[in-house]
Amino acid sequence: MLRFDEKAIKADVEEVLGLRPEVEAAVKEICREGYENIFLVGIGGTYAVAEEWMAYLKGHSNIPIYLENAADLIAEGNCRLGKGSVMVITSVTGNTPEMTEAVNYGHERGAKVLGFVDEKDSPLAKVTDILFSVRGGAYLKLGLVMLAFLRETGEFPEYDTFYSQMEGLGEGLASVQKAADEKAREFAAAHWDDEIHYVIGGGCLKGAAYSYAMCYMEEMLWMRTKSVSAADFFHGTLEVIDRDTNVMLFKGEDGARAQTERVERFLPRVCGNVTVFDTADYPMEGIDGQFRDILTPLVMAAVYARLNVHLEEARKHPMEIRRYYHKLDY
Repeated sequence: MLRFDEKAIKADVEEVLGLRPEVEAAVKEICREGYENIFLVGIGGTYAVAEEWMAYLKGHSNIPIYLENAADLIAEGNCRLGKGSVMVITSVTGNTPEMTEAVNYGHERGAKVLGFVDEKDSPLAKVTDILFSVRGGAYLKLGLVMLAFLRETGEFPEYDTFYSQMEGLGEGLASVQKAADEKAREFAAAHWDDEIHYVIGGGCLKGAAYSYAMCYMEEMLWMRTKSVSAADFFHGTLEVIDRDTNVMLFKGEDGARAQTERVERFLPRVCGNVTVFDTADYPMEGIDGQFRDILTPLVMAAVYARLNVHLEEARKHPMEIRRYYHKLDY
């Protein structure tokens, strides 16, 4: 397979999951001291990942949890953020100025910050109160924290069963990439030069559609896109879809699956250029169906990891090249 590193996939998962005892201890201490609410704060891709978790948490927990874009938080503020608040963040470089400014704003209001920042010496890492620094995906990192909070409240009684099955997660995600590779190659060969791409996702995959369209297709691959939530598709976007419009449908296994299926039923009536990526097509050995809603964003991320490889190859455009991002002052 083109640019496929199974060892790296497994290593990243194991490294993140290896933090679980430390994260559990940190969360337990926060709960012992007492807290009022939790703020998931991100920007760009990290906001999208937080949105994926928010889709799950709002239907499974009574903890007051708020989702904030770092730039919006700086500009607009939030009266609920203050002493007793816990800000949870993730970052790779730790150099995004909006994130550092948002954390400083939180500190000014008395909040505590728990974060995953890969670069320990970065500006963001230096202002994070409880810091974890390992490689690996942001979704799994946020999950360590939020599921630990749900464990403390008794809202996730399957906690131990879930993590016993996560021992096979790295191998499972590698198997998803293998199974998705040929479909991803075919998609890239057919659509690498389309004029525009509509990426549709519902529920926990609304954030995935947003992230894939903006952070990968636009920023890294220089492809014009628009992400659309399945809930909003019938309130505008359907009017600009025609026979030849390229539509990608991200179909997940959470409560919003029915929304996505409604879009899926409609599209063939007006469009002959639809590709459905369904996480249910990619089982992972040893992981029960009861946890597929939580794992849906991870499965979809494994699928679009292969899309990235083949689109990069088809477009002859290395994904690390940028024209403006971190190249210009803005």
